[in-house]
Amino acid sequence: MKLKSLLLGVGALFLLNTQFVRCTKIDPTDIGTDLLPAVDNIHTFDTTLRVYTSNYLFDDSTTVNLNEAHALGRIENDPVFGKTDAQIYLSFVPNSTNRNPFLNLDSIVAIDSAILSLSYAGSVFGDSTSSQKISAFEINDDNFKDSIGYILTHPRFNTTGPDLAGSIVNFSQFDDEKMIVVKQDTQTVKNVLRLPVDPAIGLRFAGYDTSTVYLSSGRDSAFQKAFNGLAIKVDGSSSTNNALAFFNPGDANTKLTFYFRVIKNGVADTVSTDFIPYSTLTYFGNKVKGFSANLIERAPEHEYANLSKTTSPEDPEKLLIQSAPGSYAILKVPGLKGIPNSIIHRAELSFISAPSAGDDIYKTPDLFFLDLIDSSNNVHLAVREDFYLTGVTAQTRIAQYDINNFGGFLKNNKLFFNLTRHVQALVTRGTENYAFRLYAPQTTLLHYTLAEPYLIPVNSAPAKGRAVIYGGGDLPESMVVRIIYSKI
Repeated sequence: MKLKSLLLGVGALFLLNTQFVRCTKIDPTDIGTDLLPAVDNIHTFDTTLRVYTSNYLFDDSTTVNLNEAHALGRIENDPVFGKTDAQIYLSFVPNSTNRNPFLNLDSIVAIDSAILSLSYAGSVFGDSTSSQKISAFEINDDNFKDSIGYILTHPRFNTTGPDLAGSIVNFSQFDDEKMIVVKQDTQTVKNVLRLPVDPAIGLRFAGYDTSTVYLSSGRDSAFQKAFNGLAIKVDGSSSTNNALAFFNPGDANTKLTFYFRVIKNGVADTVSTDFIPYSTLTYFGNKVKGFSANLIERAPEHEYANLSKTTSPEDPEKLLIQSAPGSYAILKVPGLKGIPNSIIHRAELSFISAPSAGDDIYKTPDLFFLDLIDSSNNVHLAVREDFYLTGVTAQTRIAQYDINNFGGFLKNNKLFFNLTRHVQALVTRGTENYAFRLYAPQTTLLHYTLAEPYLIPVNSAPAKGRAVIYGGGDLPESMVVRIIYSKI
């Protein structure tokens, strides 16, 4: 760099320039890491750079497959974000290896009861005391097929007939112990939602032809054609509909169980048979191919209704971030370009939550995520210098990352992302000053280069979390990039 350019860069960045820079004293406890040199303004300095923001709805392509957490429930009116409706679609097949899972049809005295069990994943988003009517309807849709996961925003699948399982469920009781008594046997289960199902469907299953449905080979696909599956949803609107619960369809505790009496040696005996979610094979590492869908509908209202997929409020002072399928923010920091040669001890994006209606019920996502927008190649890049992979499955390209170093979680009542080596690369190598993307995905596809991307798991479930955070502007709380540096 020529001397004249260097001097211009120094003047542009480190003197008071209200367009890009706010020079305020940084308390090291506000920084995401504590191992920092003292700022003495002789050898070591600090500064903050202004962030320019925009806010959009996602055109979301997140998929959820059988062995991932599924959201179920309805939020009738989040006072900032509006409505959310989450439904689960599952196909069931016999677990028994018998030619007929109901033994001999002629021996059946009666179907005593039928229970749909969903394995609870251990968390609720929203009001955990919410009571909602959970129902189940028979799926009747040729478009509901074998899949590695439908996108969250896929249109609803068609159903037919009456409600097969309608119960008022208290969301605070999913982890309660439940006692199951069959004959003289008593079993205790926990973390399971148990919905009584119309027993008549058991007689229907028992009546299927063993030569066309309960085949010795190809039985699962034949049964799925006879019974397409169940759509599990909240039936009806209510002021108590203000929460989503999360379930694991791929867990062994998710099943459809029929309790029935048969005649054995002239004596009536109570037995049971299970039907389990239909899965076919493992694909792309942890993704199980099968018949399942988690469909989540958003109806933006209030402040969230101001966002769209194409237009953003101009440099909003507050950003609205909702977990997938949700929204994201674009962040631009022009002050990072042309920083003179320096040693960057710490650089981080720092932001805080803004008080909003519903904060007491609807919590922030467990993790935020940050990547770079390479608009010329239409890809999203990792913040490579600061984004450390901690485990990579080479065949599937599924990767974990060092969350503690990179950030995205709450610390010292603030949220941060570590950009130290990224900013150092801008200084020493003159790398591209890309815009950032801030969001809260369940998983994301991320490029290190223009080669095939990595699949990065971030949050444990879809639709779990929303946040109002301070964005661009000149408020004391506004988002900034904080830098501690030494001149060279």
